[in-house]
Amino acid sequence: GAFFAGSVYGPVTYANCPVLMFREAKEAENVSISDFGDSGNARREFLAHGSIFGADADRIVLKRIVLTGYPTRVHKRHAVVKYMFYNPEDVRWFMPAGITTKHGLQGNIIQSVGDHGVMKCLFNAPIKQHDTVCLHLYKRVFPKFAPIGQKKDQGEEDSGHEQGAGIGGKHFHVL
Repeated sequence: GAFFAGSVYGPVTYANCPVLMFREAKEAENVSISDFGDSGNARREFLAHGSIFGADADRIVLKRIVLTGYPTRVHKRHAVVKYMFYNPEDVRWFMPAGITTKHGLQGNIIQSVGDHGVMKCLFNAPIKQHDTVCLHLYKRVFPKFAPIGQKKDQGEEDSGHEQGAGIGGKHFHVL
């Protein structure tokens, strides 16, 4: 039930085109799908299904992580938050970033307290003791590529110009 997105190099298709994903099953796995004629005796098992997004060269793929901390002392809109960071340098580094809570409050880091990453925070409304403070961090990610190993005949040369060749004559696929 989770949502995933992947990148592929392939033929141009229209958006909302259905996609079925398979993976090659190992010899020891018991798979109930019959052999596919084109790939010898390799078996494939169903992995996922979905649809294609529209092609967009400006689309950016982001990876998100969430750092969480817990308020230990609360007074109206102010709170002392622990367990998000472990040293004061990290608190000072992330001070310009905004923080949120699971109950929808927004706030800022005011200052570091002590030597163990404890910090004072100010929120836009009174915070409750049982709330969780979150800091969302984003990083741009790029597709990973891996060479596909292929056996060559002894009389075959690698010119890198045959049809379907990738960079430098090596064939690539997306992991």
